[in-house]
Amino acid sequence: MEAQIDGSTEEAYRTELTAFARELKDLQLACEITYREVGRRSPSVVLSASGVSQTLRGKRLPSRDFLLALVRVLYEVQDGQQVGHDDPRLRKWEERRKRLSLLRDRARQSGARVSGPDTFDESAAMDRGFVPPPDGATLLELESAKSDLRGILNNLHEHEQRVRGEFRQVLDEQTRVAAELSRLTALLERERDGKEKLERKVESLKRQRAELGRQLDDLRARFAEIDADRVALLKEESALNDRRAVVNFDWARYEEFLRQRADAEVIRLRDELARTRTDPDSTG
Repeated sequence: MEAQIDGSTEEAYRTELTAFARELKDLQLACEITYREVGRRSPSVVLSASGVSQTLRGKRLPSRDFLLALVRVLYEVQDGQQVGHDDPRLRKWEERRKRLSLLRDRARQSGARVSGPDTFDESAAMDRGFVPPPDGATLLELESAKSDLRGILNNLHEHEQRVRGEFRQVLDEQTRVAAELSRLTALLERERDGKEKLERKVESLKRQRAELGRQLDDLRARFAEIDADRVALLKEESALNDRRAVVNFDWARYEEFLRQRADAEVIRLRDELARTRTDPDSTG
């Protein structure tokens, strides 16, 4: 809230104080209790009727102790049981008062004349539907006027009860709607955070996919180089095999030639040995 305050600090303070007082007044209206009864229910802090009235009309910013004692009394009447000092609802009001105090101090520092905004005048004239008897009225006329007045007061009390019941229903519905709005707002924030995280994850996966694509292209190029090398090496191997076959063929022919020469030499020596045996003089 403070971060959103512009130069018009006095107007911001008046607006915030009006909303603050209105919600306090709503809380008091939801409880069937008068200003004097509020003071009687607060044993530790003095809550004067005039102080309560000025606070609920937005005429002044109450002290911290005054405010907490006031809302504790109102919540105790509303809940039908005692309210502890650690009730989270009290902290909400205390935080709002701190914010208002900061706004008031800023407004005073800016030279503005700070005062609470007018809200309503409880002493304003009302049409009560009753005409008082004239001067010199008889006792019977006075009794009749008193009876009429009592009937009007009873009708007014019944009307007040109906209005109070309707007010409580509307206030409860407002509280329910505010809670649901808060829940949905928080849910929306979580979904927005989740969406942002998902978007960041998608972007990260896209970058990973692009990088993996580049790696695949590099590997495909390396596979192509390997295939080209394999083809060249296979050609070299085929050539070597061809040369080896030629060499093997020539070596086989050479071995066959040597074998034939050896066989011929063996035959010659065998023939010569045979002649020597038959004709000793031929050795010569």
